[in-house]
Amino acid sequence: MNRNRIITVVFLLCIAAPVRGEKLIVVAEKKEWPRMEILKPYLESHTNYDMQIVDQPDFPDDLTPYDAAIMYVHGDLRPSIEKALLTFAKSGKRLIVLHHGISSAKRKNETWLQTLGIYLGQNDDPYPYSWKHDVNIHFVNLQPDHYITSHDVTYEKTVKYTSSDLPSVECELPAIEFINSEVFLNYQFTDARAKTVLFGLLYTVPETGNVYMQDRAGWYKPLGKGWVFSFQPGHMDSDFERESYCQIICNCLTWKP
Repeated sequence: MNRNRIITVVFLLCIAAPVRGEKLIVVAEKKEWPRMEILKPYLESHTNYDMQIVDQPDFPDDLTPYDAAIMYVHGDLRPSIEKALLTFAKSGKRLIVLHHGISSAKRKNETWLQTLGIYLGQNDDPYPYSWKHDVNIHFVNLQPDHYITSHDVTYEKTVKYTSSDLPSVECELPAIEFINSEVFLNYQFTDARAKTVLFGLLYTVPETGNVYMQDRAGWYKPLGKGWVFSFQPGHMDSDFERESYCQIICNCLTWKP
């Protein structure tokens, strides 16, 4: 191969590869890393972000080098990390909260749920928070024209869905089905219309046939100078093997408000 051809090949490889330059940090327990490691190659090949995964003990004191963060902590969230992530978003960065990043363990934190605008009702609440494992759920696109829900995202089916913002009329909407996953029920918003709701959940209880349709499965809102995003799916490896879901997460990073 002559010198000119070598230069041409190198040039083509350079323009074909995403230009790195932004950094994303993920905080998650080590037992949860395999799911983030499924997401990592997709995210890095579809954005210009480098993705670093850390456990809470190794969480950096300084988040200045990072442009975005994913919170995927299942159990107790250390107060110092809670504060750091919220301060990070308020400073103008992007924070993506996945699956159990909003869960009962976070009730122990002083400001996490309050800042995200979420209330998880106790068992005696009229709408008690609950979760169910090994269930099939539909992740329903409530904003089909929004960049985050639509850019390079493929939906394999449509479903009949009635918004929980009642009274509403039943619609046919695009959806992604997650098999043998986990559903969180009865997230309650505490911030009125501060959120832009992107996805609803559709779940049918196999034993009773009761149907839950709740506009709570995915949303974003401004936080200080930055943004916080939240999506319910993420319980199983297979959730992150869905390219459509990985692309939605990528779209949160590339979306231009």
